[in-house]
Amino acid sequence: MQENPLISVIILCYNQADTIKRTLDSVMAQNTEYTFEVIIGEDASPNGQTRAICEEYRLNYPHIVKLMPKTANKGVIKNYSDCIDEAKGKYIAACAGDDWWHNPNKLQMEVEYLESNEDYGLVYTDFDTVDIDTFTHKRDCFAANGIVQPSGYIYHKLMEGNVILACTAVYRSDIFRKHVDFNEFISLGFLMEDYPTWLEMSQHTKFRYIPVSTTTYSIQNGSLSNNLNNLEKFESFEKSVFEIKKHYNAKYPTYSFDEATLLELLYVNLIYKCLRGKHFERASYYAKQLHNKTLKNFFLKTVSYFPLNRFYSNYLNK
Repeated sequence: MQENPLISVIILCYNQADTIKRTLDSVMAQNTEYTFEVIIGEDASPNGQTRAICEEYRLNYPHIVKLMPKTANKGVIKNYSDCIDEAKGKYIAACAGDDWWHNPNKLQMEVEYLESNEDYGLVYTDFDTVDIDTFTHKRDCFAANGIVQPSGYIYHKLMEGNVILACTAVYRSDIFRKHVDFNEFISLGFLMEDYPTWLEMSQHTKFRYIPVSTTTYSIQNGSLSNNLNNLEKFESFEKSVFEIKKHYNAKYPTYSFDEATLLELLYVNLIYKCLRGKHFERASYYAKQLHNKTLKNFFLKTVSYFPLNRFYSNYLNK
């Protein structure tokens, strides 16, 4: 392994034999003048195929690739934490084993910005998506939907919702190590590592959005954040997001958020997911929990009832 790589790229994978090669190839194909290492956290996939592929890359790129030792399944936060402990880079990037960097200049562009702007601690970008179930490919997801992403001190915007796709980001490892505690995340029962990381880091540094698509994000029904068929699982995910927001609102309070406001945001997100997943009775239940008399809430209450719920569900799933 290199002694002093500038960038540490963390690849987390579990049971992704069909996609991990594409992910690793996209990292190795980066056109950058900066040195980087690749740390693979293969988290005890049930068959040996995923790990066998990772072993091939470790053997083919011994000065770049480090494969974490084989252990019992750790879970995503502990797996990420162990990989971070091994990282030597000034900067950290990450990519899941079913996503890939379609832009070969991703690392160069992002690290070049951070090298030239010491007051910024994290850079993130636009992205594409591919729906594994329908084979639908959507490009430049923020730009195509007219979404203007925030830069600067964006804690307030992050409290509204996670605007950063983790596999698009590069951040300074010293800020992360000083302020982020994954053991705390585990003890608090958080189901994800990226969103609380952004909330914590945003208190201590500025973020920069670059409006270029760098990453293709795989969407698959059944994943933790997109399990629309399983009402119980996506309700659990959204409620975990609510608990993260509540924790950080207590730690770093703002005048704009209280528990009632955060609950409204939770119900809005659940209504959209229930409608997309065609859980119409549950969508109606959450619509009844909305108390703020806003135009958006009025719209959601209206479309949550038959027959509009069917039409709007089809629109959301286009």
